[in-house]
Amino acid sequence: MVFGAGFAYAQEADLPPPAPAPKEKLKTDETAPEAPKGGKDLTVRSEQDRAVMLKDLFATLKAAPDEEEAKLVAEEVWAVFLQSGSASVDFLLHRGIAAQNRGDNKLARRMYDHVLRLQPNYAEGWSRSGRLAADEKDLSRAVSDTTQALILEPRHFYALWTLGNILETLERPDDAFEVYEEANKIYPQHKQIKERVDRLKESAKGKAL
Repeated sequence: MVFGAGFAYAQEADLPPPAPAPKEKLKTDETAPEAPKGGKDLTVRSEQDRAVMLKDLFATLKAAPDEEEAKLVAEEVWAVFLQSGSASVDFLLHRGIAAQNRGDNKLARRMYDHVLRLQPNYAEGWSRSGRLAADEKDLSRAVSDTTQALILEPRHFYALWTLGNILETLERPDDAFEVYEEANKIYPQHKQIKERVDRLKESAKGKAL
């Protein structure tokens, strides 16, 4: 399958739980991977700067020896993800995240749509919009927006988590397993992702038997 911070954003970066989908809940009993708390100041000054930082951070995340160390690195990844390069887009995104976290999906949708219109190449905007679409029980848009996030940033482990949730809901466990496995390669110390990979792997083995 091709998937074409003592920092200021700590509270706003908290990720929403898996959202209900049409007819049934998303097939996961865990919350979404959370953005860890803690802190290092990372300021993106250019796209080249972003690319270099993310390359180093993802290499460090993959090599992290334990869950706690990985959380600290993941926080730094989020610090980069949440910087669009535009102060106005950042403001809209954070307002949308705050609205979504308090259950005001109508305002969150308006904010995310503004983000996507102003900065269509911003992966975090698409990822947040995709998760909200799942909250709104619009799986078609959820898949479309989340896939666009992954086209722009294939290492976005939360977008991979969202897509895996949706694929499970669509009763496509083999595809969901592939997506979760990809997320696990990027963030191998994340407990929830590992559990989902192991569960679907065991399920596949059971079917084979």
